Amino acid sequence: MTQTPYQMINGLSEVIGKYDAVILDLWGVVHDGVTPYPQSIAAMQALKEAGIPVALLSNAPRRSSVVIARMEEMGIDRSLYGPAVASGEIAYHQLRNRLDPWYAALGKKVFRTGPVRDHSMFEGQDVDVVETLDDADWLLCTGPNDDFATVSDYEDLLHAALAKELPMLCPNPDREVIRGGVRIICAGAIAGRYEELGGNVRWEGKPLASAYDFCLQAFDMGPDARLLVVGDSLSTDVAGSNAAGLDIAFVTGGIHAEELHAPRGTLPEKAKLDSLLQVTGRHVTYAIGDFCW
Repeated sequence: MTQTPYQMINGLSEVIGKYDAVILDLWGVVHDGVTPYPQSIAAMQALKEAGIPVALLSNAPRRSSVVIARMEEMGIDRSLYGPAVASGEIAYHQLRNRLDPWYAALGKKVFRTGPVRDHSMFEGQDVDVVETLDDADWLLCTGPNDDFATVSDYEDLLHAALAKELPMLCPNPDREVIRGGVRIICAGAIAGRYEELGGNVRWEGKPLASAYDFCLQAFDMGPDARLLVVGDSLSTDVAGSNAAGLDIAFVTGGIHAEELHAPRGTLPEKAKLDSLLQVTGRHVTYAIGDFCW
């Protein structure tokens, strides 16, 4: 596959004049789940001062309000961005409205895996959370129950769910993330295994087109807006941007830093990045070592 040429840049200021707005990923770009990266808040402030609107689009399996509150706790002021869209918010509305046939077919009894911070998915929902698979009509997977869990820890549960032909909703397609410097699995790793076994999985979030549609509706920029995506995952941010036909600044110092042998804030050797793009079949507009101005 012939790769589309891309540009190595040291900061968004080099290219931002070409764009009307930015769609910004969070985890791996703005923060590590615990702390903002050293240059991210300054970059968001610079975008605001430059008059460039920012929308957030995150594969977070919880309500957008929870994401906003967590950003405030980290010291990321609400005035620095406009719409904040979490994949959990997309799934929440689908589950509440049940207009989609897949959602309409779900029963009321749900068995869940995932941390307490994702309980916002049940706010105002007509569901009963059950304690055993025997009582469940379907599964909600927002992640592992424990940050140190592995996919294999869920193998028995997934086989039991498959035997009962339970559908699974996964509002976070990410397979892994780096939280506070430690690489941990996400909901997508568990749901991906269930799908491998033959399970019926409904995905919400990047790289699906519905995530970008939901974000653009909230952004309300108009069809001719020149948009730049900033993200660090080839399988979600880059794949989704490619499918949506949007330019992307790929943060090489995020989830792929180790395989590119380039820590955050440094650009990788072009040959290494070319090889990774070739293997994954993705293309990027810009490569940037960190989300910075």
